[in-house]
Amino acid sequence: MSPPIKNDTLGDWFLPEDVRTQLTTTFKDLKAPVVLEVFTHPGTNDEFSEYTIKFCTDLARLTDLITVTKHETSSARATELGITASPTLCINPDEYHIRFLGAPLGEEGKSFITTLMLVSLGRSGLSDTSGPILDQLNEERMAQVFVSPT
Repeated sequence: MSPPIKNDTLGDWFLPEDVRTQLTTTFKDLKAPVVLEVFTHPGTNDEFSEYTIKFCTDLARLTDLITVTKHETSSARATELGITASPTLCINPDEYHIRFLGAPLGEEGKSFITTLMLVSLGRSGLSDTSGPILDQLNEERMAQVFVSPT
């Protein structure tokens, strides 16, 4: 596995200061560690891959509870997780099957931060009605959520 990405050089932030301030406040509520694994393939969606890596690296700089590792889609880890698209961002992939395909830009960024928080807090975000209904399912299901700004 790739070592966690650490970028401790001061002054070379990707995220603007006001966003960092807001996220630092938000991340004070994190409870459990969150592992972000970014999968990329050189030559495929490079701008989105670069954005995703910089974004996630900055998040990890804001709190010790977030770690980031980078892998190529040709890696053993990608094969293990069935990753083929670039970029793909996995959240705690050894516990959950939560993936963001593409860069978490715009509305996707809000969904991503919400998901990151829910994972750290050990919550699903489901209503009191939905949880018991889903508990009745006997077979594994895959839920896909598509976010579009339009």
